[in-house]
Amino acid sequence: MNADAQEYDDARTAFLEREGYRVARFTNSEVLRNREGILIEILLQLRRSPSPSRSPAASGPLPLPHGEREL
Repeated sequence: MNADAQEYDDARTAFLEREGYRVARFTNSEVLRNREGILIEILLQLRRSPSPSRSPAASGPLPLPHGEREL
């Protein structure tokens, strides 16, 4: 990865984390060669730190982050 691509990736990761997302990165080759291992790693990360949820008094789905739209 060149320096410009790494800088872009770092900025994108920082933005997503500020918006409340967790970012896990895997190379294309890792995904193609070790899909099960990737899925296990994602599951382990979710178990260590589950996604935030709404308070019990709130109803409905979590709001979409700024800039995102529902499909």
